[in-house]
This record gives sequence, C-alpha cells and structure tokens, in this order.
Amino acid sequence: MTCDAAAPLVSVLIPVYNAERYLARCLTSILSQDYPALEIVAVDDGSRDGSPALLDRFAAEYPGRVRVEHKPNGGVASARNRAIELARGAYLMFADNDDFFEPGAVRTLVDAALAVDADLVCAGFQRPDGAGKVVDAIVPDPASAWAPYAIVAAWGKLFRTSLVRDHGLAFFDTNIGEDLVFTLPAVELSRKTVVLGQVVYNWFYNTESVSSTAHRTSAGLNFEGTLDALLAELARHGLAVSDMVRHYLIRFVVWYLMYTCAGDGAKVAREQREHYVAWLDANLPGWRRDPLATPTRPASDAVANRVAVWLFARHPHLFSVAEGAYLLAKR
Repeated sequence: MTCDAAAPLVSVLIPVYNAERYLARCLTSILSQDYPALEIVAVDDGSRDGSPALLDRFAAEYPGRVRVEHKPNGGVASARNRAIELARGAYLMFADNDDFFEPGAVRTLVDAALAVDADLVCAGFQRPDGAGKVVDAIVPDPASAWAPYAIVAAWGKLFRTSLVRDHGLAFFDTNIGEDLVFTLPAVELSRKTVVLGQVVYNWFYNTESVSSTAHRTSAGLNFEGTLDALLAELARHGLAVSDMVRHYLIRFVVWYLMYTCAGDGAKVAREQREHYVAWLDANLPGWRRDPLATPTRPASDAVANRVAVWLFARHPHLFSVAEGAYLLAKR
C-alpha cells in the first residue's frame, strides 16, 4: 500500500455538460475514495441545466478538493483539454459526468504505478444500467500484449501528468473516437505501462447519453478525420505505426463499418466499406497481411472481433456477406 503521508496528488478530470441527473453520484464516488491526496477538476462546458449550481455547491462543501471552471460550450475535447491545463496532480484520471468509480479505484491504480514507476496504468470497466445490472464488462488480460490497447477510452486509467504535458497530448475535437488521438499515443510513448485485470470504473449504460443515441449511421461523422489525426499525432512524436496500433486501426475500421451499416442501408454501407479499404491501402500498406488478423489473435480479444477483422483483411467477399446479413438482421 502507498504511504498516505507521501501520497502523490491525483487530479480527476471531469467534463460536465447537462449532467445534473447523475453528476452527484459521479462526484461522490470520487470523493468517497480511500485515497487521501485527490482533487476533482470539473469543467462545466456551458451546461444549461442545474449542473453549474450543483458543481458550485460541491466546490463550496469541499474547498480545495473540488475545483470548478465554467466556460462557454466547446465540446468534450475542449473541456478535457482545459481540465488538463488546470490540474495540479502528479497523476491524472478521467471520468465522464454520468459514470462513477469503483471503491478503492484510485488507490489501486496509484499503488500499481508507484510499485514500478509506471507512466500509465490501465484497468477494466463494467457497464451497469439504471437498475444496477451489469450488462457488459471488459477486463484486460495483463499477460497479453494487446491489453494496453483493449480499452481505448481515457477513463479507467492513471496517467503520469508529465507524460501528458511533456508530449503535449490532447483530445481531438471530433464527433467520434476523440479518446483515440489521446490514448493511443500515450500508450506508445509510455516508458512503463501496467495493466490490471480488474474493474475500476463504471461506464453507466445510460440510454439517453450521446454514446447511446449517436453514431447509428455514418452521416455527419468525422471518422476519417479522426484516423488522419491519429496518424498525424504519431508522426509528430516520431512514432512509427506499431503492429498493435495498425491492428487497432483495422479493428476500428471494422467496428465502424459494422456498427454504422445498420442505419446506413446497403448502398451507403458498401460505399463506406470501399472508401475505408482505400484509406487503409493508402495509409497502412500491407495491412491485409496483419499477423494479428486471425481468428485466434489477439487471444484476449472477443471472438466476434477477431473473426470480423480476419474476414475483413483476408476474406473481403465473406466480410461483405457477413456485413449484409448484419444489415438485414438490424432492419
């Protein structure tokens, strides 16, 4: 266990927008942690409900522990980036305003970081619904090389603040995959990464949230912009596209095609598939020979993901058939 007297400060960064229904639960789950050196930095991104007043009440009740800034609406990326600027901690954690931490989460992650002087600690999450029933969970396998890439969300992780600031890591202003441009470069730049095979974070299965109501079609999504931004960010740091990042990108394209095709219709789905195959050809030459694109690799990934990527890379005709069947099933 860490020595409380020497416990490094952890800043938990929360972008807040119209979250009054669940915000108190989020804040309370953090304030009730058994870790002694902790601050919440909440950036109110132009909320129009009771969130600003609720934040101010918490800041008044917990002076120094809850710090709040109100700003005009600029999107979740701008709110997170501003919170990074305001943070005073030696380590950073992220939370979304309707999610909540597991008890002991902060201490668990800090202990793991201090044990080996890690820049980054990754752990698992679960998805409870409004009744408290867990509908999904992902717990990375610490023994797998894929583990640091299994969950690309910024939450459920502990980042050394200097890793983020020294490299100028920031969230990309986009409407799909904003975490990608922050988290994957952090993984690649980390001198030492630890993966814990346990749940530390609750990603609330909120049927009214943006993540549950958006992205049902590809219309208006800046998916290619996000992919381009990631490659540009890696290049800015002089990082080649590693085998794991290449596989993640292929897998991400497959996710995008399968997830959006249900709302796009057959013609647009086919056009999207052709477009992103061309993008992969142009930006990741040889991607079809990805050694991880097999039904058995990465071993810790879900079987459905492994098979979908394998079909996409090795058997595109069969993938198109599978995509068509998925489209029909979702009508």
